[in-house]
Amino acid sequence: MMKRVVWLASLLLLVVTLHACLSHAQSNSTAESLALLDWKVNLQSLTNRSVLPSWTISPRNAEASPCSWFGVHCKGDSVYRINLTSYGVKGTLHGFPFSSLPNLEELDLSINGLFGTIPPQINQLSNLTYLDLSYNQLSGKIPPQIGQLIHLRTLHLVQNLLNSSIPEEIGQLKSLEELALQNNYLNGSIPSSLVNLANLTYLYMLNNSLSGNIPSEIGNLSSLQELYIDNNQLAGSIPSTFGKLKHLRLLHLSTNSLSGSIPSEFGHMESLNELALFKNNLSGFIPPSLGNLTDLTILQLYENKLFGPIPEELGNLKLLVFLEVSQNQLNGSIPSSFANLSNLETLFLRDNQLSGPIPQEIGNLMKMWMLELDGNQFTGQLPQNICR
Repeated sequence: MMKRVVWLASLLLLVVTLHACLSHAQSNSTAESLALLDWKVNLQSLTNRSVLPSWTISPRNAEASPCSWFGVHCKGDSVYRINLTSYGVKGTLHGFPFSSLPNLEELDLSINGLFGTIPPQINQLSNLTYLDLSYNQLSGKIPPQIGQLIHLRTLHLVQNLLNSSIPEEIGQLKSLEELALQNNYLNGSIPSSLVNLANLTYLYMLNNSLSGNIPSEIGNLSSLQELYIDNNQLAGSIPSTFGKLKHLRLLHLSTNSLSGSIPSEFGHMESLNELALFKNNLSGFIPPSLGNLTDLTILQLYENKLFGPIPEELGNLKLLVFLEVSQNQLNGSIPSSFANLSNLETLFLRDNQLSGPIPQEIGNLMKMWMLELDGNQFTGQLPQNICR
């Protein structure tokens, strides 16, 4: 009899516990539903369709979960991911229920019609690992509170109307792997605090109004694979510390006001596939060490103030497809080693002070389809095989 009483008591406790847990889950789920519906009320559609028609609660089921709604994904009964990319939603983020989504890990609202500022309350999404607000009309500054999202691995704010400087607090995002801020109106200098982002793999800050020098600390981002800071107003010299970026594949620093020489340390970046330094004020010799970059496919050095001969060592770049050194002050002859560039499709050498004969071997580069040599002082005949 006693065993039966104990068993019934245990069963009753289990039922009460399960009921409490279920009620708590339903309560959380309902709270998240209602919070998202409050935000939906202020949204409009960029198309003729209604806004998020699946986001609704039936009057007969006031405790419906949002987990079946379009773009909403759950773990258990709690929202962990919202993806409304390219859905034609227009509105602001000021009614977004930041505090009501404690388990949200991924938020993708890219390619929509969002406007207004990014609220500082975004720091309440403390578990966020992925944030993409790209291709909207968001304006104002990047809130420094974004630096409190310490689990963030991806931050994309591409092509908005964001201005002011990049907050130093971004340097607190030590888990960050991708930072994409291009195509905005950001100004001021590049924060040296970015040196703290040891896991950063992709850094895109092109097409802004950034000024000042490139921090030498960027050379300490040992995981970096792609760096785009072209089309800004950056000045000063290129840090020689870039030579430490052993995993860098793409380096684009073009269309700035960079001066000084191309660091010979660039020859240490043996994984590099693309090097774009065009439209700057770079001077000095083309370093022969660039011939060590045997994975290079694109080399663009045009519209600078480079002088001296083209190094023979560039003939080591057997994977090179595109080479342009036009509009500099280069002299001497075309290196005969260019005969080794069997994959070359485009060769632009125009508007320099190059002289001497055009190597006959140029005519054997069978993949080449664009060749510009005008504005130089060449003599002799064109290569016999050039029309092949």
